Amino acid sequence: MRETKFIEQNKGKWADFEQMLREDRRDPDKLNDLFVQITDDLSYARTFYPNRSVRMYLNTLAQRIFHRVYRGKRFPAERLRLFWTDELPQLMWESRRTLWLSFAIFAIAFAIGVLSSIINPDFARVILGDSYVDMTLKNIENGDPMAVYKQSGPFGMTVGIALNNLFVAFRTAILGVLASLGTVFIMLYNGIMVGAFQYFFIEQGVFWPSFLSIWIHGTLEIGSIIIAGAAGLVAGSGLLFPGTYRRSQAFQISMRRGLKIFVGVTPIIVLAAIFEGFFTRFTETPDFIRGLFILTSLFFMLWYFVWLPWHKAKTGAFKQAVHDKELPPDQAQIIDFNGVKNAGEVLSDTFTVVFRHPKMTLGVLAGTTALFMLWAFGLATEKPAQVFSFPNQPLGVLTGSAGFFGDAPVPFLYFVQIVLLAVLCVAAFRALELETDRTERPLASRWRVVLAALPIALLMPLFILFLRAENGVLAWMIGMIAYPLLGMWAAVIYFEDLNPITALIRMLKLLRWGPAFLLGLMTVNLTLLFFLFLDTPVWQMTLQLFSWLVPPGEGSMAVFSTMTTTAVAGILLYLFFLMIVLGGALQYFSCREIADAASLRRGIEKVALTRQIRGLARE
Repeated sequence: MRETKFIEQNKGKWADFEQMLREDRRDPDKLNDLFVQITDDLSYARTFYPNRSVRMYLNTLAQRIFHRVYRGKRFPAERLRLFWTDELPQLMWESRRTLWLSFAIFAIAFAIGVLSSIINPDFARVILGDSYVDMTLKNIENGDPMAVYKQSGPFGMTVGIALNNLFVAFRTAILGVLASLGTVFIMLYNGIMVGAFQYFFIEQGVFWPSFLSIWIHGTLEIGSIIIAGAAGLVAGSGLLFPGTYRRSQAFQISMRRGLKIFVGVTPIIVLAAIFEGFFTRFTETPDFIRGLFILTSLFFMLWYFVWLPWHKAKTGAFKQAVHDKELPPDQAQIIDFNGVKNAGEVLSDTFTVVFRHPKMTLGVLAGTTALFMLWAFGLATEKPAQVFSFPNQPLGVLTGSAGFFGDAPVPFLYFVQIVLLAVLCVAAFRALELETDRTERPLASRWRVVLAALPIALLMPLFILFLRAENGVLAWMIGMIAYPLLGMWAAVIYFEDLNPITALIRMLKLLRWGPAFLLGLMTVNLTLLFFLFLDTPVWQMTLQLFSWLVPPGEGSMAVFSTMTTTAVAGILLYLFFLMIVLGGALQYFSCREIADAASLRRGIEKVALTRQIRGLARE
């Protein structure tokens, strides 16, 4: 086999090895497997290319893997044990003030729910809904107030409750990215709901039976929500209090810590769902046993999340603060445009670009949203409150009834959206050009900028299809695959100066379907999570909180609600498209390195030219 053919067949594998070593991943088992493959390639190169640079390159790479494998080995099971016994208690100790703040927010909201129910007897119907209240009243008349827990099978009920509670807890934690405000609003709403819920049974004279049934699972469930709230407050603390770090660095640290706390409480949420599905239904169990069950759950939560962290801190078990070994203050995250990356790394780089250029990001999001609203409300043939409608259902802000894509009584709104999304596409590529070495390639010509925006014309119909399709699951999967591909197609047009047809063929040759699907999965679901915030009562509470800014007059509140929701939904929509384009472009650089291996070839060429220390680059 010729040397060029040998390199061509193995360059993708070598690039993966180089990337793993460059990122300092600690997976000894995988590194051991890589060492075997590299030594096989090295043996082949020694036989057929003894005096070529590729042999020297493989020899150096094999030595690096050898030292990494035998540096030390920690098994995943050991790391998992250390997380539960050391790292999570340490995180809870360092976040103890945040935990108490989360508890205080929930307790105050609980009190508000009780007082509101005392003042307004119909408050429970506002919070819990008429159907649930009427059903519970009927169960109380039949002598079984907790019959609602007996209507479904235990297994199906457990799965449904676990998924719902995990989503609520995750939303509580992840909304900390909104400078912790989203978490605070979620905690307020949950606390008010629980307070109104518990007082409803007090008002009906069945407090004790309800307490002994509800808190069998509620002790772990509410405790988990409070801890998830602490996770959200921790996640957002980096934006509010960066300390000696840059704000972007502080946010990376705080977000990582918050997600670790959420992961730590996940098994408790699942356990609470098991209790609710299998044990709460047995209302005839003696009060003593149920009370002991509740006290045991409360003891466990206080012991593991409060007392154990305190005890370990007092006995000196925590040698070093967690954040001190995560990100040094002077370490800046560098985007490697020559590396091979998985979907998670591409998404991480996407957020890095967004946060590294805050003025450009905020400017283009605010500008496109302002232009959209000026066009929509300025040229509409209806009153502002009738231009867009936001039904009370998931993703109602983006369905056809909302009219964001041409259904509203606004002329040429569909084409205006295409122009605005094209502006976002160009802004994303400009930001990436600022990250690369501009001495290697000048800024793109105007003609190339226009061509690169063409895939947006296809992105729009696909987005509408995803929102309006009767088969939502199928449309969802199509969207998760199609969006990153269209972003990657635009990147090929822009960065390789190709016409759209040639660029499409080039994109399909470069494409790796697995990472593309995962990137789309993460991007679409993360965006849906933020949009769901606008369909929660928390958003309605937020609008009411600022209702004092609305001038008096008939219909003024409806106009304020419509325009405010439109502005926030527009910003989220354009942020979603911005992330699609950035993710597709960054995926293009990774796929290009796999296919072309330009940086790998440059590295091989430099091996024979650089001065080597005896014994390192030679056998």
